Amino acid sequence: MDTNTKTKPAHSIREADVKATIWRNHGENGDFYNVTLSRTFKDEEGNPKNTNSFGLYDLTKIEMVVRNARTWIMDQSGE
Repeated sequence: MDTNTKTKPAHSIREADVKATIWRNHGENGDFYNVTLSRTFKDEEGNPKNTNSFGLYDLTKIEMVVRNARTWIMDQSGE
Protein backbone atom coordinates (compact mmCIF):
# COMPACT_ATOMS: atom_id res chain seq x y z
CA MET A 1 0.00 0.00 0.00
CA ASP A 2 1.25 3.48 -0.83
CA THR A 3 2.01 5.27 2.46
CA ASN A 4 1.06 8.60 0.86
CA THR A 5 -2.49 7.43 0.19
CA LYS A 6 -4.98 8.62 2.79
CA THR A 7 -7.60 6.16 3.89
CA LYS A 8 -11.08 7.52 3.27
CA PRO A 9 -13.97 6.87 5.64
CA ALA A 10 -16.54 4.32 4.57
CA HIS A 11 -19.31 6.67 5.74
CA SER A 12 -19.97 9.60 8.04
CA ILE A 13 -23.05 10.76 9.90
CA ARG A 14 -23.51 14.29 11.24
CA GLU A 15 -25.91 15.84 13.71
CA ALA A 16 -25.21 19.58 13.92
CA ASP A 17 -21.59 19.87 15.11
CA VAL A 18 -21.16 16.20 16.14
CA LYS A 19 -19.94 13.63 13.62
CA ALA A 20 -19.52 9.85 13.62
CA THR A 21 -16.96 8.69 11.08
CA ILE A 22 -17.13 5.03 10.12
CA TRP A 23 -13.94 3.28 9.00
CA ARG A 24 -13.84 -0.04 7.14
CA ASN A 25 -11.00 -2.31 8.16
CA HIS A 26 -9.84 -5.61 6.74
CA GLY A 27 -8.95 -8.48 9.05
CA GLU A 28 -8.27 -12.19 8.89
CA ASN A 29 -11.97 -12.91 9.43
CA GLY A 30 -13.20 -10.35 6.90
CA ASP A 31 -14.16 -6.71 7.02
CA PHE A 32 -15.10 -4.93 10.23
CA TYR A 33 -15.90 -1.34 11.14
CA ASN A 34 -14.72 1.17 13.74
CA VAL A 35 -16.33 4.49 14.60
CA THR A 36 -14.70 7.72 15.71
CA LEU A 37 -16.64 10.62 17.19
CA SER A 38 -15.74 14.29 16.87
CA ARG A 39 -17.19 17.73 17.47
CA THR A 40 -16.42 20.74 15.28
CA PHE A 41 -15.91 24.20 16.74
CA LYS A 42 -14.28 27.47 15.71
CA ASP A 43 -11.14 28.78 17.39
CA GLU A 44 -10.54 32.42 18.36
CA GLU A 45 -9.65 33.31 14.77
CA GLY A 46 -12.77 31.62 13.39
CA ASN A 47 -10.92 28.62 11.97
CA PRO A 48 -12.75 25.29 12.18
CA LYS A 49 -11.21 22.74 14.54
CA ASN A 50 -12.17 19.26 15.70
CA THR A 51 -12.15 17.83 19.20
CA ASN A 52 -13.01 14.54 20.88
CA SER A 53 -14.26 16.35 23.99
CA PHE A 54 -18.00 16.69 24.50
CA GLY A 55 -20.25 18.62 26.85
CA LEU A 56 -23.61 17.83 28.38
CA TYR A 57 -25.57 19.26 25.46
CA ASP A 58 -23.59 17.16 22.95
CA LEU A 59 -24.70 13.87 24.48
CA THR A 60 -28.09 13.76 22.74
CA LYS A 61 -26.39 14.39 19.38
CA ILE A 62 -23.89 11.63 20.17
CA GLU A 63 -26.74 9.22 20.88
CA MET A 64 -28.28 10.04 17.51
CA VAL A 65 -25.12 9.63 15.44
CA VAL A 66 -24.12 6.43 17.28
CA ARG A 67 -27.56 4.89 16.72
CA ASN A 68 -27.41 5.78 13.01
CA ALA A 69 -23.83 4.51 12.71
CA ARG A 70 -24.86 1.19 14.25
CA THR A 71 -27.74 0.88 11.79
CA TRP A 72 -25.48 1.71 8.84
CA ILE A 73 -22.86 -0.86 9.90
CA MET A 74 -25.48 -3.54 10.43
CA ASP A 75 -26.91 -2.83 6.96
CA GLN A 76 -23.43 -3.24 5.44
CA SER A 77 -22.87 -6.46 7.36
CA GLY A 78 -26.23 -7.88 6.30
CA GLU A 79 -27.42 -8.21 9.91
